[in-house]
Amino acid sequence: MYKISSIILVKALLIFLFINKSTYAANNDYKSLANSYADLVSHYYNAVALSTKEMNDAIIKFIQAPDNNSLINAKNKWIEARIVYGITEAFRFYGGPIDGVNKYGEEGPEGLINAWPLNEAYIDYVQGNPESGIINNMSIEINAETIIAANMSEDDADVSTGWHAIEFLLWGQDFSLETAGIREASDYLPTNEVNVRRRAYLVATSTLLLEHVNWLAEQWSENGEGRKSFIAKEDPGGAILTGIATLAGFELSSERIATALDSGDPEDEHSCFSDQTHNDVKANFNGIKNVYLGKGQNGKSFKPSISEFVMENDIKLHENIMQVINTTDDTINNITVPFDKMLSEPINGLGRQAAEKTVSNLLVLAENFKEAGKNLNWNVIIAE
Repeated sequence: MYKISSIILVKALLIFLFINKSTYAANNDYKSLANSYADLVSHYYNAVALSTKEMNDAIIKFIQAPDNNSLINAKNKWIEARIVYGITEAFRFYGGPIDGVNKYGEEGPEGLINAWPLNEAYIDYVQGNPESGIINNMSIEINAETIIAANMSEDDADVSTGWHAIEFLLWGQDFSLETAGIREASDYLPTNEVNVRRRAYLVATSTLLLEHVNWLAEQWSENGEGRKSFIAKEDPGGAILTGIATLAGFELSSERIATALDSGDPEDEHSCFSDQTHNDVKANFNGIKNVYLGKGQNGKSFKPSISEFVMENDIKLHENIMQVINTTDDTINNITVPFDKMLSEPINGLGRQAAEKTVSNLLVLAENFKEAGKNLNWNVIIAE
């Protein structure tokens, strides 16, 4: 009798779990999806805020005592923070706090955080022009206000702040296929007026970046305006899929990989000064994957995710998506590092072929996301 009862209980539990798992799409439980996604976004922006603070602290320590060791530490902290930020680019393209326009007509800070490509001569000296840039223009005061005002003021490449401005200030120009830029720590010794201005510029733009990512973390906090606005959306699933479909089908595949493949110009790679473009690609793709599966750091899960809805609606489509995700993981890992070295390879080079295949996979993945949205009656638009 005891064994029979146990079997009945196990079967009942399995039935309960199956029914519970199969209710999200059937019941149009978009509120649960919106809340779990908002928790995921908050989780990652908090991680970005923490890692960016560590970078900012390292930069301040470097300025206080400029030497090779403190410069290397600042660079390493930039790389660590940059990788975490790259994941959050999957939260773009649907009018959220990062790149949307709020009710006051104010644009999100994306252009101040991650604008590229960057005309390095707009900021500081470059090969062949030792007196170029804002830093060498003594008529411009170095502070947060002037740096923000200068950002893309006349040309989109005239980027004055954000990740890539800091990257250039730490690494300098990159002239080698084997190594990243090699800026000397002596550029930051307070031995002349230009160096003093360069020191002030690096600290100001690093501090600005920290302020901007802290603002994003606040927007997605429990009582943040960005979170409230997202949860109030009638079609949160469409917004989520639009974000990852656009990153896969346009921004990452086309702008960040294919453009550089077509031109062969290292200036078209995303993080060209530090040779970290391969990590940019990995982080962006991990962002896509993490949003689809509801995956956070250290094994944390945020459910329901988009994948639960797709599985319930069309298990075959979900399997196709997972197959493309797994294949793309492999192709990304086979891209030659550093990225600019891959650009110099012949068309049939293995690393270059891996990059080409990555582009193809991302385009397929974007179409799969669009199909999933259509099946679920969600509005998915790949922005270009």
